[in-house]
Amino acid sequence: MSLFKRKIGRRKHVGRRVVGVGAGVALIVLGLQAPAFAAAPVVSSFTPGTGPASGGCVVVITGTGLDDFPRLDPDTKMEFVDNLVPATFFAAADFSIISDTEVWAVAPATLVSGHAYNLRFANDGGTNTSTGTFLAVDGAGACAPTIASFLPTCGSAGSSVTITGTNLLTNIAGPDTIDGGAVRFSPYAADATGTIPDIDSATTLGVVVPSGAGDGPIRVTTFATGIVNSTTSFLVPPPDCVPDTGNDHARGITFKINKKGKASGVVSSTEDPAFTDCVAAVPVKIQRKKAGGGWKTVGNTTTTDTGSYTKKVKNKPGKQKFRALAPKVSLGDPVTDVCLKAKSATRKA
Repeated sequence: MSLFKRKIGRRKHVGRRVVGVGAGVALIVLGLQAPAFAAAPVVSSFTPGTGPASGGCVVVITGTGLDDFPRLDPDTKMEFVDNLVPATFFAAADFSIISDTEVWAVAPATLVSGHAYNLRFANDGGTNTSTGTFLAVDGAGACAPTIASFLPTCGSAGSSVTITGTNLLTNIAGPDTIDGGAVRFSPYAADATGTIPDIDSATTLGVVVPSGAGDGPIRVTTFATGIVNSTTSFLVPPPDCVPDTGNDHARGITFKINKKGKASGVVSSTEDPAFTDCVAAVPVKIQRKKAGGGWKTVGNTTTTDTGSYTKKVKNKPGKQKFRALAPKVSLGDPVTDVCLKAKSATRKA
């Protein structure tokens, strides 16, 4: 599964640098102090500390000054430096600058098992090498994914599940993207899709239960040997699904759609006082009636802070029936509140 790809923007910085140099020269001519350029990056720590020599492990690096210049700058490099063999280093298979203090780097497939590697980050401001080392090993090492929990613990096809754990990232979508691990539900026939919005990180994955899912552990795969099953089973109703615990909150949803397929509406709380946590930033599905009966989801979106939503969907020729659905959502860990499912009236377009 390529879960909602976290794409790092390609910033156009060359012009900025030229302008910066020009401004600096102008200030010197005027007798003023030129602006300071980027400081050297600092690699403070990283996790995990071991991973497969065959590559693929995503290492989460923390530090400072890591995004003074973006990764597309030719002077920005992320390298694994062999601690045992002088002047031997390997470029990361890929890396993404998340913020000034965090970088995700993918270990290359050229590491030697049993060798320890310092992590070296370089940009226009300078170079810094970690004091800690990454040990290449046979197998997954400490880079193996783990599943600590998932919520809700039961649900039907189309419902959203949030998985928490460690080492949940993988690099399967090509250059400039690092994604969440592939997630499968029993009987493990196909990868689940990701939720909208994207919540992939090293410790959290959001997925949508696929059709045909059955009772059984959830499986996460991050690379060839990075595979883990949850210790508890996800249950699919009926009759095994145990209802969420917590306070249930009823909701309503309005819906309209025009001939061009533009759908819109509002999710609202039907309680007094209104429970706004079940209104803001909640998922909404736009569904179309299938010819043989049942409903097919043709669009996913998320409400604004006030509960409104819009989504453009494809509208086939002829009159089609549509509706909007706000799926059941559990809040809190452990669950403290449950936003109940809401369905709109059917509309034709």
